[in-house]
Amino acid sequence: MFDVVVIGGGPGGYVAAIKGAQMGGKIALVEGDALGGTCLNIGCIPTKALVHCAMTYLDAKRGSEFGVEAKDVTLNMEAVMAHKRNTVQQLVSGVEKLLEGNGVTVYKGWARIPAPGKVEVSLEDGSTETLEAKNIVIATGSKHFTLPFLQGHAVTSDDLLELDYVPGRLCIIGGGVIGIEFACIFSAFGSEVTVIELLPSILPNTDQEIARRLALLLRRRGIKIHTNTQVTEVRREGEIEVVLAKAKDGSEVRFEADLVLSAVGRVPNFGGIDLDALGVEYDKKGIKVDGRMATNVPGIWAIGDVVGRTQLAHGASAEGITAMKNIFGIPKIMDYSAIPACVFSIPECASVGYTEQEAKRQGLQVTVSKFPFGANGKALSMGATDGLVKVLADSATGKVVGMHVLGAHADDLVHLGSMAVQLGLGADRLQELIYAHPTLSEAVLEAFYGLGDGPIHLLSRR
Repeated sequence: MFDVVVIGGGPGGYVAAIKGAQMGGKIALVEGDALGGTCLNIGCIPTKALVHCAMTYLDAKRGSEFGVEAKDVTLNMEAVMAHKRNTVQQLVSGVEKLLEGNGVTVYKGWARIPAPGKVEVSLEDGSTETLEAKNIVIATGSKHFTLPFLQGHAVTSDDLLELDYVPGRLCIIGGGVIGIEFACIFSAFGSEVTVIELLPSILPNTDQEIARRLALLLRRRGIKIHTNTQVTEVRREGEIEVVLAKAKDGSEVRFEADLVLSAVGRVPNFGGIDLDALGVEYDKKGIKVDGRMATNVPGIWAIGDVVGRTQLAHGASAEGITAMKNIFGIPKIMDYSAIPACVFSIPECASVGYTEQEAKRQGLQVTVSKFPFGANGKALSMGATDGLVKVLADSATGKVVGMHVLGAHADDLVHLGSMAVQLGLGADRLQELIYAHPTLSEAVLEAFYGLGDGPIHLLSRR
């Protein structure tokens, strides 16, 4: 009898399993594919490896700006993909060792839940084993959503991660996180990239000022972006793929490409588990859970993309820890108010808390402060002056309720905002902090100063 059987070995599932073991539980984890799930194998980690290769390539080509003369800089796609594979293999191996070291029993196979308290595992050798469990955590993740007319004409991000060449023309359908990251990667590699987005803006869940500024930078680098454009058909004409779309004014637009990427989103993957037979409530967004990550069926819990609340690896991990704490008698409610979201575009952007648009919808009056990277000494020395830090504070209380960063190392800087939002810190407290000089983080401090008397290193418009 296991205290908990976790179904799914992604960043939600394996973190939950380790946490449960650390709390003294007898834990089993069932994974039918590779440990690490989408994130480690075909998502976050391999794409970040490619982003690093892309940025290294771009930096090498502009080395002369910094007195580094490198002639005939070329891209070796075989070596790029080798770096990606090595990165993934090291991390997956690390997860295997962590599970083993914490005493988690790992079953390689596919799980179904015939009844609460029972998990039936179809093992790789064809045999079946039934596990008894006091609790079951469903962490089966998500899968690509594909428009029917794209089948046979478009690849997914999984396919693109295995590409051994640079396509001449890459058309990306979808201007969300996945689409924009791959647009930046392959544009840097040398592809002529076109992004087609149905909505009025790329990255629709990002603060719209940040999204607009990023779109401007991407266009400056040669990436073509078409918003308010609905793809209606993709067809093969000889050696090329033709994408037909309808513009905002109703006119038809035609795009030609050597390769088409479908990046129109992901949907919950229930992993073949018969939720209806179990009586577990769900909808198209995912399995319904309460703040403890418990479903309506006692003893069955759900976390991660299959719940559909964040679609973020770190969100899934936090949900896994929340579930395990509740299972082992430590009350905890999952807090979604300060989960950072990062887009590994070139340059990066990252957000936490309210956007200006969300604050307005909530009827919240906010004070906005911005500080440009161009006025930061470290950014200037790096030649990374594109971008800014934008901070939102509640006008009534002075507490920071959101922070948005566009620019180099935005993914690291955003955590300063996460702490401010999570801890309910006000501008008066944040302005007392002393940051090391010269660092990019000083741009955050200057934005905090802007909530009071104004930034030190920027002339006030007052």
